[in-house]
Amino acid sequence: MPFYPGPGLGGHCIPIDPFYLSWKAKQHGLEARFIELAGEVNMAMPDYVIGRCKEVLNSYGKKIEGSRILILGLAYKANVDDDRESPSYVLMEKLEAKGAMVEYHDPYIQVIKPSRDHSQYAGRKSCEPSSSFDLFLLATHHDIYREMGLEKYGAPVVDTRHITADPSSNWFFA
Repeated sequence: MPFYPGPGLGGHCIPIDPFYLSWKAKQHGLEARFIELAGEVNMAMPDYVIGRCKEVLNSYGKKIEGSRILILGLAYKANVDDDRESPSYVLMEKLEAKGAMVEYHDPYIQVIKPSRDHSQYAGRKSCEPSSSFDLFLLATHHDIYREMGLEKYGAPVVDTRHITADPSSNWFFA
């Protein structure tokens, strides 16, 4: 099964199941250091992505504070409508805490449903990309984003999913 790293942990099992195995190993006097280390790296990814957004915006003479950022993809994996434990929510929270105005686009999730962990976003609606955004943050590898032609909007793209092999001058990888 292929593994495609992204902007953080997501889904209903990956953020939980390996840590259960690690906990269970400790009960038997064993250490699952590799699982714990992978968890540390994955938990740090949102901060790394925010750092890349900051670098890219700065290279365009802008700051995160006051910038309009569109997160592309709210689902935790490509071409589905499942947003459980999606790292996009963590990215939204962290960007907004830094003063960014954040919206999202996801063809599979038109309106954010109420949830225990991210109730502040309930009712927020997906919006279309436009030239009014200062940065696009590609968080989910939906097929539509490969064909969307984001370059036409003039804003830089921070791509956490490496969906293009031939990035334009405004396309940056995280």
